[in-house]
Order: sequence, then C-alpha cells, then structure tokens
Amino acid sequence: MKNVPDIAPEIRGLLEEIVADPRSMIRLAPRRALRTWFDTGETVRASDVTRTKAERHLVEVHREELAALLCEAAQISYWRAPGLAHRPVGADGKLYNPTEREPDWRRRAEPEVVSPSGSFHGVELLRQCLVAIESHQAWTLAQASLSLVPRDKTRFYVALSVPWSRPRAAIALLNRLVLRARSERVRLDALVSLAARTCCLGLLEEARGLYRDYASRTPQSPCGWICAFNLSCIVGDEEAARAEAIQLGKVATPDNPIVADVSELLREWMKTRSDGEISEARIVRRHISGEVPDTAGVVCRLLES
Repeated sequence: MKNVPDIAPEIRGLLEEIVADPRSMIRLAPRRALRTWFDTGETVRASDVTRTKAERHLVEVHREELAALLCEAAQISYWRAPGLAHRPVGADGKLYNPTEREPDWRRRAEPEVVSPSGSFHGVELLRQCLVAIESHQAWTLAQASLSLVPRDKTRFYVALSVPWSRPRAAIALLNRLVLRARSERVRLDALVSLAARTCCLGLLEEARGLYRDYASRTPQSPCGWICAFNLSCIVGDEEAARAEAIQLGKVATPDNPIVADVSELLREWMKTRSDGEISEARIVRRHISGEVPDTAGVVCRLLES
C-alpha cells in the first residue's frame, strides 16, 4: 500500500475544535432522497450543513481532504462486514483486506483530543469515525464524502454499502454506475457487485448473464467465470457449466488465491440455497468432473466441502 500523507495540522485542529464545541451540528448530506442527488454532481454548501465558524471553515476550505478521509473510512467500514463480495485485488495482483488500513487511517486522522468532556452534541459522524470505524457506518460515511466531493469511487461505496435489506435500491444505484461512471475500474466493480445483488434476489439467470459480462471485460480475472460456472450448475445447465469451466481453466491455475477466495465466498452462499438447487448443482458437477480443467475441479471441491 502506498504511503498516504498525514492529515494537515490545520484540519486536525479544526476537528478538535468542532468535536469539543457543544454548538456543533454539522450534517454532511443533503436532506433529500439519495437517488435524486447520487450522480448529479451536487455538493452541500457550508451554510446549509454547519453552525459554527470552525465547521464552516472545514467544509469551505478543506472539502477535498475531508471527503478523502470519509471515503477511506467508508471503505474500511464496509470490509469489516462485507456482503457477497470477494476481497479486492491490488495493483500488484494480490488480494488485500482494506480493514488492515485502519491503524494508519487512525494515525493520520485521529485528533490528539477526541473528547475532553466525554459529552457530544452533534458532529456524530465525525466523532464516531475518529473514535473507531464500525461496520455499520459505511453507508453514512460514503454519503457524507459524496456530498462534499462527487467522485465515482465514492459513489461506488455508497451503492456497495446500501443495506442488504434494500436490494432494489442498491441495484438501481449500481446500474447507474455501470452505465455512467467515467472510470472503467468503477464500472467493472459496480458490474460484479450488481451481479451479486441480483443473485441474492433470486434472479439467477440474470445474475449469470452479468457475471459472464464481467468475465468478458476482465479476461485475466477468474471471478466472473467461477460465479457464472456455479450458477450454471445450480440451474442445471450442463453445457454452459462445461464451457465456463474451460474458460476458467484458461485464466487461472488451481493454486490461484482468488480461486480459493471466491469459492469460499460461494460455499457460504450455497448454504442459503434450497436442497433442490444444491442437488442439481452436484449432479452437473459430477457429470462434467472428468472433462474440465483442474481449476474447475478445485472450485467444485471447495463448493461441496
């Protein structure tokens, strides 16, 4: 992980002042439905969300730095309890866990004096992320960052961290990113996340199509082929499962750590499926077991263990 610069002393001092001031009532999000401002480029005005001079100065002058801190905190928060998502891959091609970045984030962001009185009135979001980043905060943190600076990466974490009790809202936001995000990386991340949300709604054929689309756009990644292969087995499509297993064998060896990571994730997801679906999947895997590359065999064994 690349080194990230320390938080500026002026921002540190402002945060200390804001957290300690009982008049603070900063609210870093527009008071309207998320869908109406998600990709408009709209940002909050300091006069709309602040009450004190320190808050106003923080939002007006240090908007970029604060947005970056909040987005990073949202990423850490999400990966404390991710949904149906495999671990991200770094520029070096290796898996990593964003939660490992929290000690460095805290070192850079935490003021020397968090709570001189032990009592807070307002600035709850800032207080909470400065004290500790919890798994339930990702959506709020990401929205706060987006309201300050509209970036595609932040939009992705807003959509990714929509509560799993609201799958259709998540799908709507992820669809917008797949179609409109400027960054190809964000479009791809949104696409595979859209497939996962669609899958969890029980729309298996639609999800399989999304995973195939993702696989075609990321030819060196095994993730899309593994997920499409698994769904083909579940729906009893032996011919498609065989073809996807062959494609998987072309892009990954049996010892590829991504293969194990995604397979383990799917193994847990399989526990939510019906006995009939699991039985169908096992029949397909047995029928093709002697015809597919070793990598697909590893996936089958992991999923059935």
